[in-house]
Amino acid sequence: MKKSVKLTAVAVMAATNLCLALPTSAEELETYNLDTMVVTAQRESKRDVDTPASVTALSQQQLMETGAANLFDALRLQSGMTSYSYGGNGQSLGSQSAKILMRGANKGTVVMIDGVPANINENYYLDAIPVESIERVEIVKGAASTLYGSEASSGVINIITKRKMPNTLSINKGEYGKMKEALTLNANKLNLAVALEESDPMKGYNNTYRISNDMNKKSFNISYKFDDNWRFTHQHNDSKFALDQYDANWNTLKNDAKYHYVDDFSRLQYKDDSWSANFFYNRSNRKNQDFSVVQSKWNKLTYLRFDTLGLDVQKQIDSKFADFIIGTNISRESYKNDISVTKNITPGTKLNEFRTNYAVFAQMSKDLGAGYTATIGARETVVEANKRYNAFTPQFALLKKLDNNSSLYANAAKSFKIPTFTQMYGGGASNFAANPLLEPEEGWTYEFGYKKESRSSMFKAALYYMDLNTIEYGGKGEVTDPYVTYNMDFKNKGLEVTYNKDFGSKYGYSLGANFCNPKGQNKKGVWERKFAREQYTASVKYHDDKFNAALTGMFMTDRAYNCDDLLPVNFIAGYKLDKSSKLELGIENILDRKDLVSNPGSAQEYYSMPRTVHLTYTYTF
Repeated sequence: MKKSVKLTAVAVMAATNLCLALPTSAEELETYNLDTMVVTAQRESKRDVDTPASVTALSQQQLMETGAANLFDALRLQSGMTSYSYGGNGQSLGSQSAKILMRGANKGTVVMIDGVPANINENYYLDAIPVESIERVEIVKGAASTLYGSEASSGVINIITKRKMPNTLSINKGEYGKMKEALTLNANKLNLAVALEESDPMKGYNNTYRISNDMNKKSFNISYKFDDNWRFTHQHNDSKFALDQYDANWNTLKNDAKYHYVDDFSRLQYKDDSWSANFFYNRSNRKNQDFSVVQSKWNKLTYLRFDTLGLDVQKQIDSKFADFIIGTNISRESYKNDISVTKNITPGTKLNEFRTNYAVFAQMSKDLGAGYTATIGARETVVEANKRYNAFTPQFALLKKLDNNSSLYANAAKSFKIPTFTQMYGGGASNFAANPLLEPEEGWTYEFGYKKESRSSMFKAALYYMDLNTIEYGGKGEVTDPYVTYNMDFKNKGLEVTYNKDFGSKYGYSLGANFCNPKGQNKKGVWERKFAREQYTASVKYHDDKFNAALTGMFMTDRAYNCDDLLPVNFIAGYKLDKSSKLELGIENILDRKDLVSNPGSAQEYYSMPRTVHLTYTYTF
């Protein structure tokens, strides 16, 4: 461990010296805009310093500067983020997607594409979304159920896609069979981004002798702008994974498991000066099949499908008295499983594989004078499912401007999350027991923060306390002791601090520190630690009109279940060969560590991939 920390320090200093030694260009580039405008936190565009919430905005360039292979890996290196996956590069395991968590809560992160929730049965496949199609990502930590409904109990990740794509072709080749090809096109009102990605299977990165990294992903994002008000977007992901299992010597195949997921997200959007509307449709088709070596045959293909059809409308009203946002959300969800969902369910229990969500919400922001602004919001949600669920989720916030570039804020928000279909019905598999009478997740989050910005820097600090009733899985996942969901009390308190600094137009660095104590009460009433208590992030970067370089690292320590520390460090450097061509060198896991990246305490342990070097060539036309 000490050796790795020393190596990290050496790498940071080497990269810094490299950046400082580079010749400066006579032509000054525009600096990174730290005075960020954000829209996600309050459903309207505001300066970060005028927003009473913990917000992070990341441009496409900042995401790519992490040196990560995909969006999941880029976000897990951000301050205040906890993650787990089932192999390197954010790999998922069947119906269990890799997760990005906020403030230690295992559930409660809602992922949105252009302001519309994209979570499907609590899953979201961030590793399948092409970074080439992203304009920026906005991250809001803390309860956001008032504005965004169920699942937003600990935070929001809003992926905002590009309005106008550049015309580019890129080819990425790396070690261990890693390959990615991407194409972006613009034809006036039409935009297209296509990505193909694959890698070879890796042995030795799972404690139960499963292979990792054996995947093939295809995705495309298409958008069409009808006029200044109407826009259509569609995101399509097609992912195939193989998770073969061998004996302890990695010689004899014991089980061959294949997963094929196809996800589609369609949005028809309208926006003018005061109205906005999103008509959306999400679908996820999931096929799973495994091969029995003992019987020498493929077992029955299992098939699940999730559909969501909905409409979200809001109206912004600015008046002399106050500014208002009012809106409504209606959606219809369905769940289809070719294995009977009645398995493990007590006879006579009411089942409903459909549910309808109705919600109305309102928010008022009032200038109180003397630099104070108060915000009050509320949402009423009714869900018609196997029974009726009702939830009222209020939110209160107060912001004090100390001057034009600094502020203090305090907020309190209630969250609400409806159980997923598989949490209630168990998915039909014999190792998952059903719990159709499961209660929703509810709770409160309280936060106090400070923000200070200048022309070249931004400092943020936030204290928070979470008191939630969440949903967790118990059991061993065996036929005699199946996984079963239950309601669990969860608490966390913490401090988050970040500092970003730019030197002129070329140099910059970022620092972050997070201290918290997440814990949950198990079925026996015993409080158990969750995830990690400390996280530190750092990055240093350089860019001019020809050359760019960045070194990014994250150190997570004091992890639950006595897990070893986590220390991913990535490096990326790029050079413009001419006005149309660029070459980039990337090194992931530069310290070549074998860190535990799966959920701490899980019987299945997955480890990070070894140091991986890759080259990317991009041609702009």
